[in-house]
Amino acid sequence: MSKDTQQQKQYKILLIGEICQDVYVFGNVNRLSPEAPVPVLKKRKKKKKAGMAGNVHNNIMNMAKNIEIDFCCNDIQNIKKIRFIDEKSNYQIMRYDIEKPLTRLSVEDIPAEDYDLIVISDYNKGFVDNYIICEIVNKFSTVKMFADTKKTDLQSFNNAVVKLNESEFIESHSHPHSCEIIVTLGDRGCTYKDKIYATKKVDVHDVCGAGDVFLAALVVRWLETNDMNDAIKTANNCAALSVTKLGCYTLSRREYEDIVNTRD
Repeated sequence: MSKDTQQQKQYKILLIGEICQDVYVFGNVNRLSPEAPVPVLKKRKKKKKAGMAGNVHNNIMNMAKNIEIDFCCNDIQNIKKIRFIDEKSNYQIMRYDIEKPLTRLSVEDIPAEDYDLIVISDYNKGFVDNYIICEIVNKFSTVKMFADTKKTDLQSFNNAVVKLNESEFIESHSHPHSCEIIVTLGDRGCTYKDKIYATKKVDVHDVCGAGDVFLAALVVRWLETNDMNDAIKTANNCAALSVTKLGCYTLSRREYEDIVNTRD
């Protein structure tokens, strides 16, 4: 275990975002349907876990035991992502999404606590709109904020560090002058302040949830070191590990520590 991780104080963060239930249906595919050229999956088992902002939450809690999280999210039953997995290949053959309309987060439901960090995991499903984000920014104006968003209009993310993937960045607009943007580039790493941060080459199995892992590792390492360069390098390598696994992966404490201690 690294010394700087051992010596960290207890931190408290506020995590806000949409949560879903990830359902994995595992089975065998031995034939095609006689009704259409599609595989027939014979179910063997089913697993459930929290996804989206729930995946961010679980990764943060696993990576750093010295963090307490207040979590504002929708009812997990509102969004379900059902993935059908062929056990022979361990590959997803179909995903079925169930989404109910979300009630927007109320200002009154945002805790009024002293936080070390604000984290927004915004999948743009309606739980967190630009008005609420502005209210959060104003309410916690002196607190560092990290955000991952699917919104194209970024005007409300004033003074935040915003993580976008490459296609999201291309489609985004109205960037605040005080907003810092990290753009993830898949196997090419990411960019931050015109600098490219390369990542290790891995055999990609499933990119599901890699952005959640990146955000979680970025947050944890920044709290430990207050060093954005270090945090980005750690996040890159944590995300690289996650895409070698099946489904939305949650890193263990040991895996996180191994990455921190062996990173170039």
